[in-house]
Amino acid sequence: MRNPSTGSLVTALVIGTLAGCGGGDGQHPAAGQSARLLATTSQSCPAWSASAVYTVGMCVTYQNKVYTAKWWTQGNVPGTEEWGPWALQTTTPTPTPDPTPNPTPTPAPTGFVFGPYKDVTINLNWNTNVLSTKVTGTLQPLLSVMPARLNTVTWSFATGECGSENWGGVQGQALAGANVQNFVNAGKTYILSTGGAAGSFTCGSDAGFSTFIQRYYSANLRGVDFDIEAGQSQTVINSLIQRVKVAQANYPNLRFSFTLATLGGSAAQNLGSTGVNVMNAIKAAGLTNYYVNLMVMDYGTAGTSVCTLGSNGKCDMGQSAIRAAVSLHDYWGVPYNRIELTPMIGGNDTIDETFSLADVDRVSAWAKTNGLAGIHYWSLDRDTDCAPGYASPTCNTYGQAGNWGFANRFITDLGL
Repeated sequence: MRNPSTGSLVTALVIGTLAGCGGGDGQHPAAGQSARLLATTSQSCPAWSASAVYTVGMCVTYQNKVYTAKWWTQGNVPGTEEWGPWALQTTTPTPTPDPTPNPTPTPAPTGFVFGPYKDVTINLNWNTNVLSTKVTGTLQPLLSVMPARLNTVTWSFATGECGSENWGGVQGQALAGANVQNFVNAGKTYILSTGGAAGSFTCGSDAGFSTFIQRYYSANLRGVDFDIEAGQSQTVINSLIQRVKVAQANYPNLRFSFTLATLGGSAAQNLGSTGVNVMNAIKAAGLTNYYVNLMVMDYGTAGTSVCTLGSNGKCDMGQSAIRAAVSLHDYWGVPYNRIELTPMIGGNDTIDETFSLADVDRVSAWAKTNGLAGIHYWSLDRDTDCAPGYASPTCNTYGQAGNWGFANRFITDLGL
């Protein structure tokens, strides 16, 4: 994730030479979108409408041709985008009556986790080590100003060796002592995120990892996240995976996720070289029941190789996020209920990339339809307005959402 002491979140994504496919819960890679499209050949296909929302498998007619949606879409004209959301059908479906629509919004899947990343060093009360923020305009303890329905926060980032880690210079025990019981008392849950763009988290022993977990452990600890993007060696990656295998048995109530940089373009495989190394190591170790959290942000110069383009020729941030998830699912065989997405709200480090409230709507709808495991965002302290411009660690450079605007929009869209 982006750190205020660094530049862009993803400085380079190199598509690695692959050692093999597979992953997730040991399931085989999916056959791709085409298998799902076959089920639509008996559906009624209404005329395409620019204002209508279409989800995977829905079909439409446009200019005497029949198209099927490969993923969530609204406003994308069928047949105009080579790598767009519409697939041309080769056979004409037999019309049948439209099913009765369900007027009740689909809630987020059971076990779904939503919540922002919180850079613990931004707006921290350095006298008490209590997590704090200025989202509302003045420095306040975080728990006193969080929206009532925002229930989870990911603390970031722990770096160094497990058991003797620190958080941007704050020792682990000091951070835990100042915040764990506060979260328990407030009824809020938390995830511990390690690594990040500016640091590395290493863990050479199961005993050290147990010390790390126990330091922050409570009934409100939801899990541990490994943000791997600082050039970690294969040895470090392998050791983290081994620690997870043991910890899963000792802490069956916790979730363990690997946060990886990704592109959102037309390639079948969109992870960067580090992500490829992580996925291959997971496969080699036989790890199951893990989550992959995709950093859907900062794609770089717009082009079909790095993102899904909108009608303006720029990266469509919502569709690019969806494309990244589809790629991970289809290529690596990670089930959707083991995939999470983390966009950078508002203006990204790539200045012409903006994740808007409309993108929140699009990604949330698709996540619910496809049963994703969670959505996060970077970052909590950015969830307040400021004018468009270069990305800031303390405001959204979007200017149209309001205080907690992105959190509240996600909460509403996800039915939380």
